[in-house]
Amino acid sequence: MTLKSRTLLPTILVLPLVLSACGSADDENSLTGAFSKGFDESWGTEFVAGCVTESKKAGATEADATPICNCLAEELGKSLDGISEKMNPPEAKLEAATEICLGDI
Repeated sequence: MTLKSRTLLPTILVLPLVLSACGSADDENSLTGAFSKGFDESWGTEFVAGCVTESKKAGATEADATPICNCLAEELGKSLDGISEKMNPPEAKLEAATEICLGDI
């Protein structure tokens, strides 16, 4: 066995173990999955807080804004795909969620 083979063989044998430890983005035990799960969990809370703050600046009371903002967070959470959309929601999805949450108001 050559020196190159002795160096390369352990690397080849260990590589599948390392890659399997990374997991997929859907696996909450992987680094990417854990980040996505943590982001998703905090996104709703942060969205509602920001929504209520902006609604109060526009003249709404916290009592009026909170249920609507919770509804918006829930509806957007169902329709937005991934972190990038949650950071910058498409206008059509915002409008659809707003229509559901505000109804005929």
